[in-house]
Amino acid sequence: MEFYIYDRNDDKVGVLDNYSSIQWISNYDTTGEFWIVAKETDLNLMNLITGNRILKTDDNTIGFIKYSYSHDGIMDIRGYLDNLDDRINFDTAHIRDVSRDISTLIENNTRGLDIRVIDHIGPDVRIEKTETTYKPLRDTISSTCIQTGTGYRFVKKGDRFNCLELYKRDRNYDVIFSEEYNNIIGQSYSKDTSNYKNVAIVAGEGEGSDRKIVTVDQSNDQERYELFVDARDLTRKYIDENKVEHTYSEKEYEEILKQRGVDKMNERKVIEDYQVNIDVTNDTFVYKKDFFLGDIVKVKSLKYGFCKWFRIKSVKEIYEKSYRIVLTLDTEGS
Repeated sequence: MEFYIYDRNDDKVGVLDNYSSIQWISNYDTTGEFWIVAKETDLNLMNLITGNRILKTDDNTIGFIKYSYSHDGIMDIRGYLDNLDDRINFDTAHIRDVSRDISTLIENNTRGLDIRVIDHIGPDVRIEKTETTYKPLRDTISSTCIQTGTGYRFVKKGDRFNCLELYKRDRNYDVIFSEEYNNIIGQSYSKDTSNYKNVAIVAGEGEGSDRKIVTVDQSNDQERYELFVDARDLTRKYIDENKVEHTYSEKEYEEILKQRGVDKMNERKVIEDYQVNIDVTNDTFVYKKDFFLGDIVKVKSLKYGFCKWFRIKSVKEIYEKSYRIVLTLDTEGS
């Protein structure tokens, strides 16, 4: 497996060499990152510059160099695995049919940005209609993916660079991580409920007793943790892309307010962070053969005393004197 270097015109300018460390961090529903430490050679000084791209050849994912620092014979190179933060959507966009509407969102906001929207960019997923205005494309796409359990990545497909691909991974019943299988060599676990809310009281337009109030209850008969959501900005009347005014029905307006409540509670979840250092010399389960980024896998931790389903939210691949991977997992039920 090699790392190729391309310029901003997608012309190959070299192969990454003379490096001491590469950390390539792929995330499922948010942007990934990379960090390279390399020697300050003439070729590296010429090629590892901001604006150039790194292609990881085993999966064709693409990194955009955003930071380059040279000192004492060493180069420190960093960047992101997409360039979506370079554009905002200029107008109000509605997301309902995820694949179609994200494709349209990008096509309407490229303004010369190097993104290819392929004919079909992902699974057929629909959500309650949401609005986005003047937000970075990365924020809109990431929040939509988080809401729908969908992942995204930038890849090279054939001779086409910088293709946005949506994809969806589900439960992988064949893989278990546990001390019993000797495939865990280090683990950490944290649980944070300090910001958790499970009931949203959403207030829309109106004043006093005439104000439209809806309640979204996700407590499931457990202890309630309530959140007030001021959604006065969501009104019954709206202007479409053709500047025509419309009015939501009472049911439609309630659903929009409820969706705002759901979105706000999604920002106030219990945070369970579980990180495992996988023994890649143990061939019981092999990354990119038996399990993949985004898979929901079972973890049986004898150390922390639980057996749960977790989604693989992040994979850090570390290329140094040896190769190792660190998985970050997010709970996906019991």
